[in-house]
Amino acid sequence: MANGIKKAVFNLIEKALIDEGEVLEVRHWEPAAMVELVVYLPTVDMTKWKSIPRIKCKVGEFEYRDYSPATWNAGKHQCTVLIETGHKGFGSAWAQQLRVGDTIQFSPASTASLPSSDGHVLGLGDGSALGHFMTLKQMISPGRQPLDAFVYLNEVYTLPASLVAEHGGFNFMMRKDADAAELLLKAIQGKDLTRYSAVYVAGHIPMVQTVRKALKAVPGFRAKVFANGFWS
Repeated sequence: MANGIKKAVFNLIEKALIDEGEVLEVRHWEPAAMVELVVYLPTVDMTKWKSIPRIKCKVGEFEYRDYSPATWNAGKHQCTVLIETGHKGFGSAWAQQLRVGDTIQFSPASTASLPSSDGHVLGLGDGSALGHFMTLKQMISPGRQPLDAFVYLNEVYTLPASLVAEHGGFNFMMRKDADAAELLLKAIQGKDLTRYSAVYVAGHIPMVQTVRKALKAVPGFRAKVFANGFWS
C-alpha cells in the first residue's frame, strides 16, 4: 500500500513539473565515458538565464539528476549537456543509452549564483562539473572576474578541439580512478588563494565536501565558497 501511495504522489508531481524535450545529437568523447548531448527544450526561455542554470532530468523511476547546460542557443531552444558516465549510477546509465530522437523528461531546477563582486574566480571540480564551469565562464566578465578552472577527468580523453580553443584557461587533470579531491588540492598548492574573491567547488558530493573543508582551513582564505554537489 505504501509503495502504491508513493507512486501515485510521484505521478502527480511529474504531471505538474515535467516537460518534454528531444535528443538532437549524441557524441561520445574518446574513450566514450563523456557523453555530449544536444537537446531541444521547446518550453524553456533561455534568454531569462541570469545565473548558472540547471535542468532536472528524469533518469529512472523516481530518479532525477540535475545538469548544467554547457552551451546554448536561445533562439533555437537548444543546449548542450555534458555527462561523465565513468561512475555507476542512474544518471550515467541513462546518458549512455540515449539515442538521437529520444524524448527526455525534465523540469527547471534550482540555479547556482554568480559571484556578487569583482575579482579573480577559482573553479575546482570533476567531470560532472565541467558544464557548470563552462556556463560560469560565459556568465561572468573576463575582465572583472577572470576564471581559473581546474577539472579532474576520470579518463584520458581526446578533448574536442572546440573545447580547447574556447576554454584554453581550463586546466585538465586526466587520470583513471584517481582521488579527485587529492589531485585538485595538489594542483593549487603554492597558489596565493587570498587573491580570489570567489571559489566554486563542484562535482561528486564527497569530493566537494573534502575540498571545501580543506580550503576553509587555509590561513588568510576569505573567498566566498560556492559548493555544488552532483550524483552520478
